[in-house]
Amino acid sequence: MRTHTPRYIVSATVLCLILFFACSKDFENIIEDSFDFSFSGTNEEDIFIFEASKTDFSLEPERTVSDVTYYMRYTMIDGKGYYLGSENDTIRENDTIPLTDFDISLNYMAVDTGAHKVKLYAWDSNQLTKELDLVYNTSFASFGFVLTKGSEALIINSKNPINATLIRDKETVGPQSDGTGDFKITYQLENGTGLLYVGDTAHEPGKEFRLPKGVTEFGYQPETLGEHRLTMTAVAPDGATITRELLLQVGNLNFSFRATAGSSQVELNTNLAVNIDLQTQDEESDVTYEISHAFSPESEGGGTVRDQNGGVMDPGTNRPILPGNYNYTFQSVELGQRKIYFDVRDSNGQTKRDSVEIAVANIPFTFSGSSESNSVFIGERTQFNFNIKSNGNTNNIQYSVSYEILDGNGTLRNESGTELRNSTDYPVNFGNFSLFYIPETTDTHRISFVVTDNFGQSSEPVIIDLEIKQNEFEVTFTPSKTSEFSNIPVSGIINIDEEPEGTNDTYEAFFTSGKSGQVSIGGNTYGPGEKFNLGADANNIFYTGFEPGEHNLVFSVESGSGVTHATNPIAITYQQVDFSFTGGIQKSDISIGEVTSVNFNISETVGSSDYTMRFTMTGNALIKDTNGNTVSPGNSYDIPKGNFNWSLEGVSEGTVLITFFAQNETGLEKPVEITVNVSPKDYNFTANATGPGGFIGESTTINFNITELGLGGDTYTLYYSTGNANSSFEFDGSVYGPGETFTVPVGSFTGNYTGLSEGDHDIVFNVRSSSNVPKMANVSLSYERYVEQFDLTISQAPGDRLEGDAFNITVITNAEGTHDPTVTYEMVFSFRGNRAGYIIYSGTRYDEGETVPLNYGSTNMTFYPDTPDKFSIDFAVDNSTGETRNGSTFVDTLRRPVALVKGEKHNVSCGGLNGCDYQVRIYTCFDIGCSEAYGGATLDQVEIRIYNRRDNRWDTRVFNYNEAIGNGVDRYFLLEEEARESRLRYLDQDFEVRVRDTNNQWSERVTGRVVRV
Repeated sequence: MRTHTPRYIVSATVLCLILFFACSKDFENIIEDSFDFSFSGTNEEDIFIFEASKTDFSLEPERTVSDVTYYMRYTMIDGKGYYLGSENDTIRENDTIPLTDFDISLNYMAVDTGAHKVKLYAWDSNQLTKELDLVYNTSFASFGFVLTKGSEALIINSKNPINATLIRDKETVGPQSDGTGDFKITYQLENGTGLLYVGDTAHEPGKEFRLPKGVTEFGYQPETLGEHRLTMTAVAPDGATITRELLLQVGNLNFSFRATAGSSQVELNTNLAVNIDLQTQDEESDVTYEISHAFSPESEGGGTVRDQNGGVMDPGTNRPILPGNYNYTFQSVELGQRKIYFDVRDSNGQTKRDSVEIAVANIPFTFSGSSESNSVFIGERTQFNFNIKSNGNTNNIQYSVSYEILDGNGTLRNESGTELRNSTDYPVNFGNFSLFYIPETTDTHRISFVVTDNFGQSSEPVIIDLEIKQNEFEVTFTPSKTSEFSNIPVSGIINIDEEPEGTNDTYEAFFTSGKSGQVSIGGNTYGPGEKFNLGADANNIFYTGFEPGEHNLVFSVESGSGVTHATNPIAITYQQVDFSFTGGIQKSDISIGEVTSVNFNISETVGSSDYTMRFTMTGNALIKDTNGNTVSPGNSYDIPKGNFNWSLEGVSEGTVLITFFAQNETGLEKPVEITVNVSPKDYNFTANATGPGGFIGESTTINFNITELGLGGDTYTLYYSTGNANSSFEFDGSVYGPGETFTVPVGSFTGNYTGLSEGDHDIVFNVRSSSNVPKMANVSLSYERYVEQFDLTISQAPGDRLEGDAFNITVITNAEGTHDPTVTYEMVFSFRGNRAGYIIYSGTRYDEGETVPLNYGSTNMTFYPDTPDKFSIDFAVDNSTGETRNGSTFVDTLRRPVALVKGEKHNVSCGGLNGCDYQVRIYTCFDIGCSEAYGGATLDQVEIRIYNRRDNRWDTRVFNYNEAIGNGVDRYFLLEEEARESRLRYLDQDFEVRVRDTNNQWSERVTGRVVRV
């Protein structure tokens, strides 16, 4: 029996299948048909680097389905390269290429040489895949490189031609090329040094430069001789490389040199031409030359060589010279034979020498001379005339004369009056010249003269003979008067008349008078028989008779030539002058500073005269003359006749003894003696304290009084001493210590004494007047130390101490009694372990152990902790009276929480036709540990900041800590869940997490990245 299946059952079955596949994620693939296809490629196997090579690909499906799409990609197995699309766009390895046409052409670009193997993949939308292997044998494009030299023999330091030829068939270019198509060139040198030039541009060995295709002409300039090995490498734009070598023989550049003197003989100090000829093998060469000269060891002296410009050439010194012909000169100031070597050296070290021989000859001359007169007086000047003649060239010759006195004695001078020394050369002019001789002795004088030129040539001696006669003179004395008072000078003239006139001989004289007297001449005085000097002609003298009566004067004069004459006796009568001199003091007892009068009288008894007065003094006083001018002991002062008075002022204590001497013009002197007693000024001094003392640092007023006795008018200074006590004394706005001196007034005045140490102060006040009178007064005071006792309180600001948060600390000082405003307070703090922080007070930071100034009473400061641990702070407070109090405070810091997190992507709900769902989770507790709060606090909030890859931004999510999901130790926060992994916003992204505790403290941020698990 045939069984038929009802139609509604079949329809229901089909409908269920449709619904099943519609819910499946692979539904689209299931409903499409799949057909096989073939994939092939065609290429040139032998290609060049950096040259695009066409490759054709073909894909043939068995059946074309409109909804099926095709793709291809490639992978490099061996070698380096890439494909270019139809518009020269680069297709990178593993890039997906949609195939809209089944026949496609790509260009393969190789970037290194060798065998390249490329694997290509083609697949359709049904995941059916085909593979294809292609091979490309890659090599460099060929090019030609030829290196040749222009000559077999190269010249050192010259540019020698070398040619480089570069030929290329293909223009392949690598990525590092600059696009010009030029070749990179480098070269090296062995066994020598030099430079390659392209035009005027030098290229150093080992440094890269560029050359274009074609022929390039180098200039190689070697710096050393011998065989050079030149190795040059050319690199094409695609990287192809060729190296070539050249062997280069380098030699010297030849040159010729000749030196020729214009003559074999030259006169002294005359220029002689020397021709210098230098010729080179190659005038365009860069070789340079130097020339020097030297005198041979057998040369008799040296000389001066000058170049063509007149410049002096130092022997043995090189100077530059260019090839050519030059006229040098030679000149010498020494006689004899010369051999001069000339050396030329080129820059390659070649040297050539030539020499000249020259004889330097002398220039003869004649010398003659005579005297204007052969007979003269001693001391009389006579002229000697001389002549120098020569037939040679004397332009550069100097002459000198010397003399020697053979007989006699005298002085020789030149035309300017300068004395010439015996046997000494003195310059003279060529031709005529004169000298002058002054004889100093009588009889025959013989003088020999010789002339020598600057080359050492001397004349025959010229001898001059003279007869010298003795000088004569007459002497007379003429007084201005023949009568005068005793001790009054009388002027007169002693006249000496010489023969011959103008002899200017020297004269010595003395006098006799038969009485007591003296002669004064030129400010000097002479007694009878004492010799004095006179001159020729008139001599002014003064004669003073010291006693009355007739003085018969005779002067005896002797000349330097030994001739003696005396004057005729001349009588001068002197008369006596007398006077009386008296004096007395108004007050013989005075005090310092007091002035008294000293009275004098001068009365003349015989004659009339002017008077002076001087005095001597033992003791100290101030003396003034009639006009009030201060006078000094030992000095003479003009005084009048009759009555006059001076003054005396007492200066210092003691007896003053003064002797006054009055003197008239005759020298008669009479004394007066005066004695004065000078006593010091006196005064009374008292000092009294206004109180017994006080605390250390307090001042006590001291009353003083200075009462002057008598004349007064002194100034006063004061200082004090206190033994071992410390103190200060204030007076008139200034503060002084013990032993310091200061000025005080006369009368009553006050000062303030401050005791700075504890105990009894025995004070001695010392006063001294300007008259040097000391006084003292004693004052006793007692000082005790002030101590301010106080209480200390340390307190913290209320509230919890959170980790890292600053808090206030208050320090309270309270005196036990009345607080003295002058007492100051300060504090130091320390920790009972490691350093735990610092204090900021009034904008200043203080660390452990540093002194903090405090206000009296309450002082608020801020403490900045730098540890999360509990700790104690110890305080020590001192005041300026020496009292100390200690205190402390305990700081219980609430630590921040610590975050321990990780981020993961999880696959969940996997199985069945729908696959898996995907979640991103942030864990705050997992197998290795958990985020944690301290000090009894608990975690209450989590802040998650994570990068959103879809929106390109950072998202911030905040959760309550009790919102965490999970069991046991694993606790996490779910950020997202998607059915497809590609839709996840936070997959593989960075995140930052921190947690907060119930103390409202946040932990440090912890960073990480979401990982796939």
